[in-house]
Amino acid sequence: MNPSKRVWKLVIPAVLLLLPALLLRSSIKAPERMNPVDRLLVRITAPLQGVVVGAGSRVGGVWSHYIALVGVKRENERLAAENAALRSQVASLSQLAARAERLERLLELRAQIQADTLAAQVIGVETSRQFRVLRLRLELGGLRSAGPGAISAAETRPGMPVLSPSGVVGRVLRISGAYADVQLTTDPRTSIDVVLPRTGSRGVLKGVASDSRYVCRVEYVLNKDDIQVGDAVVTSGLGGLFPRDMPIGKVVRTHKPDSSLYQEIEVEPLVDFGKLREVLVVLSPPPPPDPDAGKRPAEPARGIGVPR
Repeated sequence: MNPSKRVWKLVIPAVLLLLPALLLRSSIKAPERMNPVDRLLVRITAPLQGVVVGAGSRVGGVWSHYIALVGVKRENERLAAENAALRSQVASLSQLAARAERLERLLELRAQIQADTLAAQVIGVETSRQFRVLRLRLELGGLRSAGPGAISAAETRPGMPVLSPSGVVGRVLRISGAYADVQLTTDPRTSIDVVLPRTGSRGVLKGVASDSRYVCRVEYVLNKDDIQVGDAVVTSGLGGLFPRDMPIGKVVRTHKPDSSLYQEIEVEPLVDFGKLREVLVVLSPPPPPDPDAGKRPAEPARGIGVPR
C-alpha cells in the first residue's frame, strides 16, 4: 500500500475525532461564546428546527381538534338521545294529563245526571254524508253511577242517549256484545226536541248531510221569534229521553223566508266528534216511538207543538 495513502487514512479519522473534542473543550471553557462551527451549525439547523417544530405543532393541533371533535360528536349524540327520550316522556305525560282531565270532566258529568250511566270509549267514527255514526267500546265491567251493582250488556239498548262533557253526542243505534254504534246529532236521521233558552223557542233538531263539516238545523221555529247567531241550543227534556238543558250547539246562521211560516236555523254542535275519546251512555229506557215526530202541522195561534 502507498505510504501516503496510509497516512491519510490515519490522519483523516484522527482529525474527525480531534475536531469535535476541541470544539467540545472550547464550548466547556466558554459556553457563552460561539465558535465558527457553532454558528455554522446554528444557521443550518435553526430553520430546519423551526420547520419541524411548526409542523409538529400543526399536526398536534389538528390531532387535538380531531380528538375534541370526536368527543363533541359523541356528546352531541348522547344529548340528542337524552333529548329524544325526554320529549317522548313529556309527550306521554301530556297524554296522560289530557286523559285525566277528560275523565275528570266525565266524572263531573256523571255526578250531575240523575240516572244510571255507563262509560264507553270511542274507537271509530263514520263520517259519510248519509251516516254519522260513532263506534264505542262499552265499559261493561264498570259500576253504576247511581246504585250498586255492575253493568251488564243487557242493560244497554238502542235509543239510549249518549253524552259527553261538551254536550249531547247522540243516541245508541245498535249493539253487538261490548260494542255499540251511536247515531250522532248530525246524522240526517236524527230528531231531537230542543229549546233555545234566550227566547224560549222550541223546535226539532235534525242532522244535515255534509261532507265538509258537522252541522244540524232546527226546524219548526216561527219567523216571528228573534233567533240570533250565537244563541245556545239545548235539550228540552220532553219525552224523557235526554236530560233537560243538555247543551247541543249554537246558532251559526238564520234565514227567514217570506214564503214560509218557519225560519231556517243552522246549528254547529258543541261536541268535537273528531276529538271525542270517552262518553257516557244514559241507561234509561227510550220513549215509545212517535210516528208524528218532525211532521207537526203549523199552529200559529197556539204556538208550536212538541213531540211527546
